Amino acid sequence: MIRSLFIFFVALVAFTSSTRAALAPAAPGVNFEQRLGEKLPLDLGFHDETGQPVRLRNYFGNKPVVLLFGYSRCPQLCSVIANGMVETLRNVRSSVSKDYSVVYVSIDPTDTARDLAALKRRDVGRYGRTGAGRGWHCLSGEGPAIQRLTNAAGFHYTFDPRQKLYAHASGFIIATPDGRISRYFLGVDFGAKDVAKALARAAEGKTGDSVFNFLLVCARGLGVTGRYGRIIWATLEVSVTITVIVVFGGIGWMLREERRRKVPSREAAS
Repeated sequence: MIRSLFIFFVALVAFTSSTRAALAPAAPGVNFEQRLGEKLPLDLGFHDETGQPVRLRNYFGNKPVVLLFGYSRCPQLCSVIANGMVETLRNVRSSVSKDYSVVYVSIDPTDTARDLAALKRRDVGRYGRTGAGRGWHCLSGEGPAIQRLTNAAGFHYTFDPRQKLYAHASGFIIATPDGRISRYFLGVDFGAKDVAKALARAAEGKTGDSVFNFLLVCARGLGVTGRYGRIIWATLEVSVTITVIVVFGGIGWMLREERRRKVPSREAAS
């Protein structure tokens, strides 16, 4: 029993150490600033997943747009955000292509058409509705174009040239058909009812309210960090401390009971 508790304690310390590394402070300059009503620069030029030059305005006009930022080499958070968004859209009655469009814009100028095509296949395949590919687009572009769009959207990120990775926030945007920001969805878990309402509101050209700024950040490949990382870590530290006290207290009590049982046995033997 004591040996099992000791093994549990060692595993707990190892888990705590790895979690401590993951919950690092958020990278400076990384934020998802909510700019409701801001008009996106639709004149910007990009390349789509087929390598063809396009304008951002090609995807606006008569339908709302779900706008997502990321990049193909992202080690962790991008795929989590995309998975959460796709799973949510699957639970929304309206459909991609028929009722709204999805536009994924890479923040990495080195992403190629091949990279974008792979991202599109992954997400459209997971979405699973017929014809969705016609309304699902993945774009890449030059640095200045990406910067203008992300600045207008309030999506602030940084680049680590040493590891060649981006620190960026999590979430996506819903824009009106004429390219104005209508609603932000932050984090990695999104309510299907809220997204459905936001799409309907955006389709009418309306903007919603700002949302609670739960900021998760993918920074330097260390994992999900962010504005509330320190709070999470403090809570974890308290929990671990209580657990350690309970474990050592239990071990001490069992050792004392074992010694108490041995004393009468020795007296009886004498």
